[in-house]
Amino acid sequence: MRTLLLFVCALPALADTGNAVCARCHAAIARQYAQTGMAQSSGRVGQSPFKENLTDPRVSPAFLLQLGETSRQLEYFIGSGHIGRSYLFRRAGQLFQAPLSYFSAPKEWNTSPGFQHKPYPEFTRAVEPACLQCHTSPSRPFADSGVTCERCHGPGERHAARPAKSNIVNPAKLAPEQRDSVCAQCHLTGVARFARANRERGAYQPGDKLSDSIAIFVIEDAALSATSHMEKLAASRCQLATGDKLWCGTCHTAHADSTPEYYKSKCQGCHQPGSCTANAGNDCVGCHMPKRPTHSLEHLAFTDHSIPRRPSIGAAAANHGKIKEFWTGQANERDTAMAHSITNLDDAYQLLQESVKINPKDLPLQLQLAQQHERYAQDGKAQTLYTEILQSDPANTTALINLGTLRIKAGKAKEAMALWLRALAKNPALIGARLNLAVAQYQSGDPASAKASLKAVLEFEPAHPAALRMLAQLP
Repeated sequence: MRTLLLFVCALPALADTGNAVCARCHAAIARQYAQTGMAQSSGRVGQSPFKENLTDPRVSPAFLLQLGETSRQLEYFIGSGHIGRSYLFRRAGQLFQAPLSYFSAPKEWNTSPGFQHKPYPEFTRAVEPACLQCHTSPSRPFADSGVTCERCHGPGERHAARPAKSNIVNPAKLAPEQRDSVCAQCHLTGVARFARANRERGAYQPGDKLSDSIAIFVIEDAALSATSHMEKLAASRCQLATGDKLWCGTCHTAHADSTPEYYKSKCQGCHQPGSCTANAGNDCVGCHMPKRPTHSLEHLAFTDHSIPRRPSIGAAAANHGKIKEFWTGQANERDTAMAHSITNLDDAYQLLQESVKINPKDLPLQLQLAQQHERYAQDGKAQTLYTEILQSDPANTTALINLGTLRIKAGKAKEAMALWLRALAKNPALIGARLNLAVAQYQSGDPASAKASLKAVLEFEPAHPAALRMLAQLP
């Protein structure tokens, strides 16, 4: 089993003040904001103005998902419903994404994006911290519905205790890079996004420069993705012509959803009313910011923020080309090596080896290099590096699983099983590690433990074909 390591901007550690506290003084804004897609981008199922069609026999009115013999109680939703929603359920203390999602335009339940190619309904797709970061409250997911005030305005404790403009963030008043960083938290993913060296995940707070905490690499001429809005806007003729003057807040009001008429008024702030001969009425964005299908997600289309003068609507092209650091177009050796390894570029191995020599205690860098050692059949080097990583981070599941695989290849089954058991103690839903464990247990002469491991797999993935087949073969 291989686990791809991707460091993302996760949840800050500060406590949330909560939207209700903000609404005491900002009641009108709070009421208006509560109607927006951002405010409705997550929550408990059944507690939202948006209503799903619940006539599908696979999803009961109480949001009990039933696929074959497997049932899961859906607890939370992710997504405003403008395009659709995904759903989460809890198992062994973890949140997992359901294999069915709701799509608003056809008003139907269908396979969740990314699940289409599995031969069975998958129930162990763990929810990434980045998903919660962009759809929920900062440190208490689902305590409030949707994206909360503090996601854009920063921690509110001091402001709530003693309201003053000086102790709360107003994004519009920030310097351009700090201002744009507030939106980039969620609307700029790129092809590789990871923590800078010696920075904790979630170190960013509104008012800071996101680039100080997070390195983001993009592909030149990349295809559209769900969170590429800022990347596309930065490459637009509008942005290139106006520079820092144009930002997300030029056309969007964060506290309210906007109409085509509102967007037209913003376009006419720069463009003369008679300059367009298309006779499109009030809908400038319908022509110049069309909805395009994405390369990254099936079923879905997102607004093209490149603002083409003469758009051609068609399927998005695949992502190819050179990568570059978004903020400056340049990056240091460490971040370049990380980005090239995440995107599997051919020169990643050499870059990582050189960078680790300079940064020998950088665990994310070491982990990427260890995986590259495996890719190039340098198993001894990989084992040495995984062992060093575990000395610093004993619960690192990627290192535990991959080192276990290398140990079993070296004929050291007992050591491999011990490593996989440590990984499973941290995350019992690691299906690949548990299957490997079952095989090793059986081959070591312990069919009873192998059977128990396979049954544990089926607790999480009841239709897993390999686990069912192996269990049927055991005496």
